[in-house]
Amino acid sequence: MNRKNQPQNPGFIWKNYPIKGRIDHLLLFITLCLVAIGIVMVYSSSNMLAYELYNENSFHYLRMQLIACTLGLVGMFVASYLPYQYYQKCAKLILLLSLVGLLLVFSPIGHDVRSASGIRFHRWIRVLGFQFQPVELTKLGLIIYVSHSLISRHSQIRSFTRGVLPTILILSITFILLYKQPDFGSAVLLSLSVLVLLFVGGARPSQIVLIVGIACFFIYSSIQDDIYKMQRIQGFLSSLKFPYEGHYQVNQSLNALALGGLFGAGIGNSVFKLFHLPYPHTDFIFAILGEELGFVGVVGIIVLFMLLIWRGIHIAQHTTDAFGGLIAIGITTLIGLQTVFNIGVVTGMLPAKGITLPFMSYGGSSLLVSLFSIGILLNISRDMSEPPDVHASHRD
Repeated sequence: MNRKNQPQNPGFIWKNYPIKGRIDHLLLFITLCLVAIGIVMVYSSSNMLAYELYNENSFHYLRMQLIACTLGLVGMFVASYLPYQYYQKCAKLILLLSLVGLLLVFSPIGHDVRSASGIRFHRWIRVLGFQFQPVELTKLGLIIYVSHSLISRHSQIRSFTRGVLPTILILSITFILLYKQPDFGSAVLLSLSVLVLLFVGGARPSQIVLIVGIACFFIYSSIQDDIYKMQRIQGFLSSLKFPYEGHYQVNQSLNALALGGLFGAGIGNSVFKLFHLPYPHTDFIFAILGEELGFVGVVGIIVLFMLLIWRGIHIAQHTTDAFGGLIAIGITTLIGLQTVFNIGVVTGMLPAKGITLPFMSYGGSSLLVSLFSIGILLNISRDMSEPPDVHASHRD
């Protein structure tokens, strides 16, 4: 039938790409559960700190998180209808904007913070009174670009110089920019996610092993000259033998988890949020959750994240489009690794790094981009192949 003579389908909201099916409602439900619990925990863990810092306004962090949550949910809704195929056309532009964002943190609109040890962190840009962390956009931007690159170079992916090296060069530029901020945790997180994409995209395992070996050599060489990072690593290694002689925040985090017991002290009854655990609403919100909800609450949150990762992998496996499958794997890997990193730090199993817990930690940039990423996953889920109709086959 001629396309011009086809009847207008209300499912077509974009000219070239029809909205084929329904979104993955289980993924949506899991995400909303995590966000809702996160909102409660942000207020519970930050109200006393906000009261002290913002003129007795205990709702400051809650209000900012609710604003980010509202914008993020709108972005998720839009992304769930915006055909993901458009990202392939704009992949290079998205990457360029991501790299520009990383450079802007060193510009006059960049906002830096000095840590207690005297190190200046250049991780934010401030525009019209609002702060944004460009690395969050970079994570998604690089996933989209690498997915596009793997599709366009699919026939050459077994070749290191023509298939893999261009992606590694882009990753190296991103890694250096993040390392200069410094944001070593995000650099490692993003690098591992890209390596997973390369493996899934068809790169040889030997190539990936070679890349990891070279990267480890350069990282080790750079860390040796960095007193701050060496102290972090030595402190972590020491804590493996003597758990309570490591990083101060990690020690307080372990104390909070231990105090929680089986069922916790109850929402709002945390002791360690009372200035024992610095900034408990960000990187260490999982410790406050463990203290207030106990072992049962901790297991519940971990199960929710496991279900989310399962749905992401399921979408990647059953989508009818290779580009969509790669994006789904990239987003799922990024969220999964970030969750593992955060919980690993909170429980003392990994060196202390500033990695937030997706959907739950305070931080507008992270919540906005995470929800938009879930919107992309939901849109990809519309293209999942349908299982055969068993009843129809019996009728035939």
